[in-house]
Amino acid sequence: MHKEIEKAVLRITQAMEKNRKAYTEADKNYKDTGHDRYWNKMQKLDDEYEELKAFLLPNEEINVNTDTIKLNELREKVRCIKSKWEYLRADLPYSAESVGIDDVFRDIKQLLN
Repeated sequence: MHKEIEKAVLRITQAMEKNRKAYTEADKNYKDTGHDRYWNKMQKLDDEYEELKAFLLPNEEINVNTDTIKLNELREKVRCIKSKWEYLRADLPYSAESVGIDDVFRDIKQLLN
């Protein structure tokens, strides 16, 4: 019975490592492109990781800092604004103001990462 538990723990640990690798790849793609599909994939992988982690460590409580929650909310708001800006920019002529807004988004992205 003990060997079966060890095998199960090993499989879950391997699944968690595979999950984190896929998450970092999706994160890189999201940072490069900003497409929603990568954000959604990251959210799905993060939920799956937390589920696996809870299975391995059921008694451990997860403490989330309120600053972390606020930072995640800020990232989500910036992502939404940037997405809307992409659609608006397609309809606007190329100008110094549009380049300036792109620079602001780039700076915000660097600050949040």
